[in-house]
Amino acid sequence: MTTNDLPTFNAIDSRGRSRVLKAEAIEVRWPDGRTLTLSLPFADEGDIELQAEAPAGVPVITLKPAACNLVMLDVDTLIDGVDADADPVLTLTVQNAVPAKEEPKRVRPKKKLIRAWANAALMRDANVTLRWVGGAEGRKLNADFRDKDYATNVLTFVYDESDGALTGDLVICLPVVVAEAEAQGKSLTAHLAHLVVHGMLHLQGMDHEDATDAEGMEAMEREILAGLGFPDPYAE
Repeated sequence: MTTNDLPTFNAIDSRGRSRVLKAEAIEVRWPDGRTLTLSLPFADEGDIELQAEAPAGVPVITLKPAACNLVMLDVDTLIDGVDADADPVLTLTVQNAVPAKEEPKRVRPKKKLIRAWANAALMRDANVTLRWVGGAEGRKLNADFRDKDYATNVLTFVYDESDGALTGDLVICLPVVVAEAEAQGKSLTAHLAHLVVHGMLHLQGMDHEDATDAEGMEAMEREILAGLGFPDPYAE
């Protein structure tokens, strides 16, 4: 193979203008330390080579066909056999303890919808039980665990954070939420979605104890709910 037979690297700018680069390889670097190196052949039997590196774990190159002449490439990292870039996993259990007299006609959303809302706020693997309760149980739980003698809309309880996965409960008092939605002129579905997202963020360590924390948490809630197609829950 002569020099003229070798492929070249060309840099192409935003206007489509091409410039030959004098290089034997090109390296792409990610902020987290991952790199992808493309090397050109310098022998008859040589192939174009792609090599990924990562500061920790095992780098994995994935090719995804996008068209007959286009392939998308991704570089992930496996740490201890686990994909570090994989989406977090939600294990969801739903319990209903609302007395029939407090929900004569079902207004609770189906589990599929609850899962979609919870997943939208998920930042880590979690085993979550969502329990719908009536006014009496909601009031007792709020009194027992928060020393407040009234039923509130949502309570969160974290039990375990071992093995990288969170285990906790979301308790939503349905009659309180229904009354709030009516009083605030909101759709019940939008208000329930907000409380599921709000509760999921609480389970994962966020709170609104001071103005700065509240501002950050509310901003995240707005973004998540907008992605789900709901309006700003804090709009006046």
